[in-house]
Amino acid sequence: MRNLQIREDILGKPSSDGETPSGPPYIEKTTNRLQIGVSFCHLHCNGFINSSQYQTTVGSYLFVFLNSFLALFNARPARVVHILKDFEGLVNPGEMLLVLGRPGSGCSTLLKALAGDIRGFNISSESDINYQGISAQQMHSRFKGERVYLAELDVHFPELTLGHTLAFAASTRQITGSEDTARAIAGKFGLIDAFDTKVGNAMIRGISGGEERRTSIAEAFIGGAKLQCWDNSTRGLDSLTALRCVQTLRDSTNSLQTAVIMTLYQASEEMYSTFDKVTLLYEGRQIYFGPVDKAVDYFTSLGFVKPSSATSADFLTSITNSEERIVRDGYENQVPRLPEEFANVWKHGPEANALRAEIALARSAPDADGLSYAEKLQLRTSKYPLPFSMQVLACIRRAFQRMRNESAPPIGTVIANIVLGIVVGSAFYNLPETSDGLQQRAVLLFFALVVNSFSPAYEITLMWISRPIVEKHHRYAFNYPSTEGIASIITELPTKLAISIVFHIPVYFLANLKATAPAFFTHWLFMLVNLIVMSMLFRMIGSLSRTLEGSIPPVSVLSLLCTIYTGFVVPPAYMRPWLSWFWRINPMAYTYESLVINEFQHRQFPCSRMAPDGPGYSQVSMDDRICTSIGSRTGQDYVEGTAYIYSKYGYSTGHLWRNLGILLSMMVFFCVLHLLAIEYIPAQTSRGEVLFFRRRKLFRKPSVEDDETGTLIEMGGISHNDAAPPRADHTKAIFAHQGATFSWESLSYEIQTRNGPKRILTNIDGWVKPRSLTALMGVTGAGKTALLDTLANRITIGTVSGEVYVDGLPRDASFRRRMGYVQQEDIHLHTTTVREALQFSALLRQSNKTSREEKLAYVEEVLDIMDMGQYADAIVGVPGEGLNIEQRKRLTIAVEMAAKPNLLLFLDEPTSGLDSQTAWSICRLLRKLADNGQSILCTIHQPSSQLFHMFDRLLLLDKGGTTLYFGDIGPNATTIIEYFEGKGAPKCPRQKNPAEWMLDVTGNAATEGTASDDPDSGSSRERWSQSWQQSREKEMVLQELAALRDKPQAPTSPNRGYSREYATSILEQLVIVSKRVFVEQWRDPVYTYSKVSLCISLSLINGISFYNTHFDIQGLTSLLFSNFLITQLFSCINQLIIPRFVNGRQLFEARERHSNSYAWPVFIAANILVELIWQTIISIPVFCSWYYPVGLHRNGDSPYGTSERGLLAFFFVWLFNLWANTLSQAFGAGIEHAEAVVQAATLVLVSPETLPRFWIFMYRVSPLTYFIEGLAATGLADTRITCSDIESLTLDIPLDSPYHTCGQYLAAYAEEFFGYIVNPTDSSGCRYCPVANSSLVLESFGMDVHKPWRDVGIMVAYVIFNLLATFGLYWLVRVPRRSNKALK
Repeated sequence: MRNLQIREDILGKPSSDGETPSGPPYIEKTTNRLQIGVSFCHLHCNGFINSSQYQTTVGSYLFVFLNSFLALFNARPARVVHILKDFEGLVNPGEMLLVLGRPGSGCSTLLKALAGDIRGFNISSESDINYQGISAQQMHSRFKGERVYLAELDVHFPELTLGHTLAFAASTRQITGSEDTARAIAGKFGLIDAFDTKVGNAMIRGISGGEERRTSIAEAFIGGAKLQCWDNSTRGLDSLTALRCVQTLRDSTNSLQTAVIMTLYQASEEMYSTFDKVTLLYEGRQIYFGPVDKAVDYFTSLGFVKPSSATSADFLTSITNSEERIVRDGYENQVPRLPEEFANVWKHGPEANALRAEIALARSAPDADGLSYAEKLQLRTSKYPLPFSMQVLACIRRAFQRMRNESAPPIGTVIANIVLGIVVGSAFYNLPETSDGLQQRAVLLFFALVVNSFSPAYEITLMWISRPIVEKHHRYAFNYPSTEGIASIITELPTKLAISIVFHIPVYFLANLKATAPAFFTHWLFMLVNLIVMSMLFRMIGSLSRTLEGSIPPVSVLSLLCTIYTGFVVPPAYMRPWLSWFWRINPMAYTYESLVINEFQHRQFPCSRMAPDGPGYSQVSMDDRICTSIGSRTGQDYVEGTAYIYSKYGYSTGHLWRNLGILLSMMVFFCVLHLLAIEYIPAQTSRGEVLFFRRRKLFRKPSVEDDETGTLIEMGGISHNDAAPPRADHTKAIFAHQGATFSWESLSYEIQTRNGPKRILTNIDGWVKPRSLTALMGVTGAGKTALLDTLANRITIGTVSGEVYVDGLPRDASFRRRMGYVQQEDIHLHTTTVREALQFSALLRQSNKTSREEKLAYVEEVLDIMDMGQYADAIVGVPGEGLNIEQRKRLTIAVEMAAKPNLLLFLDEPTSGLDSQTAWSICRLLRKLADNGQSILCTIHQPSSQLFHMFDRLLLLDKGGTTLYFGDIGPNATTIIEYFEGKGAPKCPRQKNPAEWMLDVTGNAATEGTASDDPDSGSSRERWSQSWQQSREKEMVLQELAALRDKPQAPTSPNRGYSREYATSILEQLVIVSKRVFVEQWRDPVYTYSKVSLCISLSLINGISFYNTHFDIQGLTSLLFSNFLITQLFSCINQLIIPRFVNGRQLFEARERHSNSYAWPVFIAANILVELIWQTIISIPVFCSWYYPVGLHRNGDSPYGTSERGLLAFFFVWLFNLWANTLSQAFGAGIEHAEAVVQAATLVLVSPETLPRFWIFMYRVSPLTYFIEGLAATGLADTRITCSDIESLTLDIPLDSPYHTCGQYLAAYAEEFFGYIVNPTDSSGCRYCPVANSSLVLESFGMDVHKPWRDVGIMVAYVIFNLLATFGLYWLVRVPRRSNKALK
């Protein structure tokens, strides 16, 4: 019954004919419905900061231990910072509260505090929050699903369709009917047209940004929480779509009697009037709380003036800005000015007293609804509405939907394992069933186990990709995080099963392993169990870590330990005591033991060679001979498999099934820890929009507190005084030049899709002239950004036709550098400072005729114009941690201004997501630039009437890229109003925003999802398009374009410095870009130290695991593997370098390449150069931590001295690091996601002669072959081997032999087969070592140990090849080819 009621709450109760009402949801008028309001008194929110906060660097980390030690004696307590100070308010069920304030005022903190999402700050003990008779502690524990906080960022599974996303949310609220609920809610938010479209992301094409925002709103709306906190939830939506969303919440609030608290930026008058109450925040102070219709009167009564053109929300927010509020004449000395003064006036006013009385009345009867706490507990929508098992089923259904919608990764994984299985099986093809195949079988089992065990390592990345969504749904009380973990494990099982089958079948049968059905299925069972156990282990590590970066080092170290202590590389008897304990807890060790037992038990392997043998031993009987393999016995011409594995590894056949129990126990243990960790250990949260400065700048500036985040911010002395002296206006001096006249005619753009050609732009005409500000408007999908990209010559795919002129001349090679393009996305390098970002742009893009000093001075002037001097030395950071939204948008504009564009300036949505005051200041800046000669074209999404009146001209586009209007806007928009009214549009009301009225009458008000709902909408837009094509205004536009084309003007800048494609030389570009890349890594100590510490720790573990290894046959084998394990550094370097290279590549391709800041070879060369420097530095400790503990410097009796051998070994380690680095960058240059296994072709314990012909070729071309060979030649060659007892062959002298000593008896055999006699003077129990010198063993593996310098040269050649491949792959794959164009 409760599920039905929940469904009716959302969809509306069915009417008598079975249909759902189309209006607001019908709510059954019953009293047994939970209602929750919130009241709060003396609300204080605090944060804590250390005595100093600065940007950490590689250098600062060097002193972290010293600083921590000094802090023990000079500890300074963390300082409490007040974020919110003494707030009070009341929101009853059925009411909506609007929270207003500038960014940083504490709006988000207030919403988080009331919703209980207080990670990153805390609520003081004197704060009193009550949820209509429910305490805060009870609310956030027992009524978790009754409150929701929706953040600004959109996080969804990109593989899911919009419908699947909403259906999952609905499925957590009801057992059946989730699809109907999802479709109904999608219709309410205008998302029906996109219902079956993937959400998408940067890699997967999906819905638009506006649709994704509405999807987030709809998802939270489905949760049905009674207390809803919406944090700037309409960001990125046009004004009319945002209004519809707010009105939907209004209808829901009225129907369901929910309590809604919402922050909004650029709220229109219609949105403002939708709310019941409003509160205004001023730098962490509450300066008003009350009805929306009394807020304006309250502040005007204090002496402030509301401009006639300002909306109520804009006026209220302007009160908190000293530069924008207007004081009535005669009140200059009476009005409050500082936040504390405003708060004090409010606290002692009659409005605040009335609010306190209302709160007291509400709290005096908390059960006025007639429900006790116990009854409310029964009526709650959740903590979780569905039982745990149903949550698991819902998550499983979603996981399979994700897999079906994006099936390429699992299918690709299966195919890759088929190929890998064939590769490995063919490399060990048809192993002999004699004693010669014993070691090769052990090698194959080990190698197959390594591949099997580490294949699930990628699941850590997948888990971290989904973690933000899982934690969001946990906050929404949709499901327990552990249910998603269980679902992920279950849905991955079919893939794991397929991987296990397709990999092990070819390996097992191609290699000719034990050919019995029980043996095969036992082998496969242990491999499958091992695969699942290792998957649980990796998942456990990933869930215990709070960041993805934090999980990489333990995974890499653990992988190396698991490999070394499997029991094959270092048998148990050879393990060093300080790490031998790991063998006991290593799941790979138990798997390998069972695999070996399964393969070797109850088998007899015919002996390939007996001892003694050869001339002189033909008369020796079989009873006096012994097989040359470990585990053999005198008189047997075969080797017992059981004896072999016991002698060499100490394995007992009774452990076969015991190990399965141990593995299953480990699997359960790791799984339980994984599920507990994802349930109780959240991901690390960002530190908030906190400004961090370079350390040397930190102590030069006074500090203020950021009341939003409660963190120290260095701002150079910000004053709240209204009487601060005005700054000089340098705009006119900087932009004293005249911009260009930019025109285009019949511009069209078409792309090819699966369904055929698609027209994006259709015959667009227009121009941008100096001293003019042109607005480009239209709904999502109208082609606004496509038009800007086309005009800016940034289109690389599709076909563009039409004519584009700059001052009557075609665009030349320098055009992209001489224009400014402010993209909608604020894309910046996160480690640079604001000043450095501007200097980088100025140095690379300004004319080479301008001196460096002039460029840097110009940057300072731009900082002054943009009001960025206070945080010029702040680190940019990443979204959510660093510069806030407003500061990032200013930086994006300033970067283009620093380039000193002398032609024109394009801006794509410069005000999107900003509060009204910031949007006003940016548009005012654009107006100022235009008035001083700049030509500006700007797309704008939701302009207020004030912003709209700033523009001179408008280009209005419809869906499909057709023109609805181009021309002057006119004073107070009279020209455009007269045009549309003259074409039959209804009259524009006097108080109506002309921009919204224009979108409404042309049909552009309909969103993508709602356009189809109105059959007249499409015909209306088509009519307006035809009206424009047939209008007199269109003819005048064509005449003006003809005049501009037929009378070309003089070029804007005759300076020859502007004629080049790039402003600076290649060498200058390389110096500037290399410096930035190096500084970037220096200021990212997590990346740099991860790279350094990971390489050193892996080498050190390798070194101490083989510390002073005894040089017997097994010791030689172990040292060969120690050499091979150095190649594991490649995977570490690969995992760290490729993502960073790809991120840098994306920044370059998204912004800097389009603006011709520097050439793509410079980007490649700079990254390579800096990484080569770091790898050279890293190679020294890597070499020392491995080479000397292993003891290779003491081995050998070659013609090379100790110093030369050490130098050779260092060269190989250094060159391998360079090779791994350059190969990783080659992958990053040409492949979007590089996941490659390169070690498969290098099988160091397989002789080339035993390989099939094709793999002999691969063996020879693999660089790792020469790396292993070179290291072996310098550290292992020409070394005497001393056999252990189990490696020595023991036999007696025959009674009829003429020889009396072991030396006499075995001398001929030892000379022929290059062994030696351990006890030559004994007369019985002769012990013979089959190998006397390591070079013989190395040569049997195809290694040439006499030419190490040749191998050095080969490694150098491979490094050079990688360098050339990096440039070649980038040019081949990433350098855009010009699209087919018909531009003149």
